[in-house]
This record gives sequence, structure tokens and C-alpha cells, in this order.
Amino acid sequence: MNHHHHHHHHHHHHGEQLDPSQIGQRNEEHFDKVAPNIFSEPWVLGLTNQVSNELQEQVAWIKGESLSLNTADQETKMLDYACGDGMVSRALAKYISKARGIDISSGMVAQYNARATSEGYSQDKMHAVHGDLIAADTSASDHIINTPEYNDFDLAVISLALHHVENPQQMVSKLADRLADGGVLLIIDWVSPSESGCQPLLPPPDSDVQHTVSKMGFEEKEVQGYFEQAGLSSIGWRWCSEKSKLPEDLGGQAQLFMARAERPKK
Repeated sequence: MNHHHHHHHHHHHHGEQLDPSQIGQRNEEHFDKVAPNIFSEPWVLGLTNQVSNELQEQVAWIKGESLSLNTADQETKMLDYACGDGMVSRALAKYISKARGIDISSGMVAQYNARATSEGYSQDKMHAVHGDLIAADTSASDHIINTPEYNDFDLAVISLALHHVENPQQMVSKLADRLADGGVLLIIDWVSPSESGCQPLLPPPDSDVQHTVSKMGFEEKEVQGYFEQAGLSSIGWRWCSEKSKLPEDLGGQAQLFMARAERPKK
């Protein structure tokens, strides 16, 4: 087995355009590789804690008028898409009946499930599977993500992942399709430097991340457009309460936003 062959495709020259179909594959390779240790980096821990706190503080804003979270008589099911190790699921665990994660990296899925178990959650309460809403190979009707369990969500969240997606509109529409009527889609990601006034986020020049990031942030009207195109309404947008601290070589600091919208009730 030649251990070197799989490194070659990372040495791209700047300016060379990646074939869009490769971005998903790059992400899978990149995040499978970083899965075990990324969450121990102090700045990543800081970021996940920040998002976790923000989610809990903004529950009322996220759910809006239409969604009743944490009521004993009503089951609430959440989709944690691009779930990583499950930070969003754990942050919102007390407000939902069950969380279902999907990630294109099987390494991340394994971490999600291991953490859920180690923190005492049952598989019924919190469980993730390997899948990709955009890839054709998961369109088979027998694939787990096409079962009722992975549809009709009261809440779907995609946190810090939309900027890795080649076609954000397509992703938002696919997520919207998974919502129950009255369900809420929540996006957490970076505000475009043009609106936040922060330095543009810089992937380290020699890093794989160059090839896994599709864009560096979003403008409010852009996200609003994604929601509207996906047939969602009651749109809300807010900046997270403070800027996020990043390593200097990634730009130093950046501004996160939360955006939410609802699938209209029939």
C-alpha cells in the first residue's frame, strides 16, 4: 500500500478552480482527517462554547411564534445537519425530544454518537448517521436519511457549515424540504466581511482548508434570498452578541450571525 498517493491532490496552485463536485469530497477527506483532534484546539473550543451559549440564550427567538419547544405533550424533533461532534444537539437537548444528526464525514458521526453516549443520552434521544443531502448516492429510497425518522423536523440547524457548501441555495432548499409545516430552519455562520467590518477570514495558505471553503461569509440579503427561494417565511436575522476570536493567521476575529425562517403552516 503506497502511503503517499493520497497526498498529491492537495497541492493545488492558487487560482486553479476546483471542480464543484470535488468540494464535498474534499470536505469529507478534510474532516475525516481532523475529526479526532479539532475540538481540543482552544479557539475551536471557544467558538463551540460561544455558539452553544448563544443557542440557549436565543431559544425564544429561534422558535418564534410557531414552534413549541420543550412541551411535554408534543414531541419536537431536531435535525443537526453537518453535525460534527454534536455541539448543537447538546446545546438544545433540553428543549427537544430528539436530535438526529447527519454529516458527510463518518469520523464526525462516530464522534457525535460516542459523545452522546458518554454524556448519557439514549440513542432515541440523540443519534447521527453518515449522509449528504446533496449527493446523488443518498437519493436511494432505502437510505436511512430518506426514512420518516429523518424527515418532518420541527427544527433544522446548520451551524458553521454553509460556507463549505458549493451551492448554498440548493442546501437551504434541501433542508427546508425536511421541515414539518411550521418547522424552523436555523443557519449559523459568518457575516460577510463587507457587512461585519472584520478582516476577511483567511485559510492558512498551505492548508487543505483552501479547498473545502466555498465562501467566506454571507450578507443578510443573501441569506434572506435563500430562505425565500426555499419557500420559507417569518425570516429573522441577528448577529451573535460578541465577535468570535480566531487565531491571528485566520484573521483574528469574525462576526457570527443566526438566521431563522419557517416553513408556512398549511
